[in-house]
Amino acid sequence: MAWIVPANGVMYTLLTIHLLWTLGAGLVITRRQRIPASAAVWLALVFLLPVAGTLLYILAGYRRPIPPSEGSAYRGDAVEQIVARGCGTATTRHNRVELLHNGNNAFASLIAALQHATRSIHMEYYIIRDDRIGRTIAEILIRKARAGLEVRVIYDAVGSWRLSRATLRRMHEAGIRTAAFEPVRFPWFTTRSARRNHRKIVVTDGKTAYLGGINIAKYYLDGDYMGKWRDEHLRIEGDAVADLQRLFIADWARATRECLDPRGYIAPHRIRQRLPIQLAWSEEGPSRLTIAEAFAAAIVRARERVRICSPYFLPPVMILDALRLAARSGIRVEVMIPTCSDSPFSDLVSDSYVGDLLDAGVELYRYDNGFLHAKLMIVDEELASVGTANMDYRSLTDNLEVTAFIRDRETVRRLAANFGEDLASCRRITRREWRPPLWRRTLGDVLRLVSPLM
Repeated sequence: MAWIVPANGVMYTLLTIHLLWTLGAGLVITRRQRIPASAAVWLALVFLLPVAGTLLYILAGYRRPIPPSEGSAYRGDAVEQIVARGCGTATTRHNRVELLHNGNNAFASLIAALQHATRSIHMEYYIIRDDRIGRTIAEILIRKARAGLEVRVIYDAVGSWRLSRATLRRMHEAGIRTAAFEPVRFPWFTTRSARRNHRKIVVTDGKTAYLGGINIAKYYLDGDYMGKWRDEHLRIEGDAVADLQRLFIADWARATRECLDPRGYIAPHRIRQRLPIQLAWSEEGPSRLTIAEAFAAAIVRARERVRICSPYFLPPVMILDALRLAARSGIRVEVMIPTCSDSPFSDLVSDSYVGDLLDAGVELYRYDNGFLHAKLMIVDEELASVGTANMDYRSLTDNLEVTAFIRDRETVRRLAANFGEDLASCRRITRREWRPPLWRRTLGDVLRLVSPLM
């Protein structure tokens, strides 16, 4: 029996270390994670798996403290002020916007702009595929670089993992400068490995810019096992192009440590059309929650109607509460999501929100004509957002994203018309019919607990 005492001693020692470890990690987590649900999940994980949970938090969950934003004298409504404080961008007045509905329109316009470029081409994408459309654009870039244009391309190392070395080699040989955003090099993970560059930006000659949800991939033209991909994109000329050019230059410096002078790339324009656009982005630092906060503020200020499209619907608490508050206040709130996405995990978690939203009076629709990939929000007939940010934790709290807040009534009406056309390809989810299987409902509720980590 002599061995029992030391065994008990070891057990008490391990228990003490466990508790002290958990307490220390808990203090760090509660100070860094300001979203209660996220903090609770991380605390539970560290308590159950102290070493593995702490290591995972360091790699994927730790966030540097956001420095307090300086007071801004910028005047405007709540959305404008939030974006101005977070990103330093004001509403630009003189712009021209072309709505690019789906891949056919977007790629035709983009290819034309690339072919007409005479000085510089700057591209930044989450996904660049080595397929028919990817090779077409690569060949254009190669020809332009050989003709003496400055061509720079940023691609996300995870999203564009299928981009072949052979294609990159041909681009480099032609003089194209490329940069992979945050390559994941096992085992040297960093806290930034989970943070991806989800932006889609093109700027040609400092005059014409593209922004939206469409990546460089042929499934926007040909479809895939989910059908044709439905998306929204913008072609922009005017004052707002300068903000997108500066954003690309900042991302280039982040990826390569090479600092470019924006003054050498921002070109004058002759656009006199009054079409207000404010660019907003999210990244590590003061702007990390800017898009999420701007979305919530836009929903809260709605007077009549809110319309949202998103391929993944796992909204942070501030947006979920804003949607429910708006619906319970008599605002018509319509949310359109795909029947199924390319992420079964996201579909399960999305389903866990359905009942709560239906009970609040939100109208929910499933898009059946392919895969809905558009990221669109329309508030009343006055404000619309088109960009790269999905309504989920990953987009709104971690990834690098960008969106355009448009305040032109005619443009907003055209986007609303597109939304209305998509409704014809949707079926409404009703509370009476919403009875998912018990296993699916249970699994969705469980996975929802860890959604702040994803």
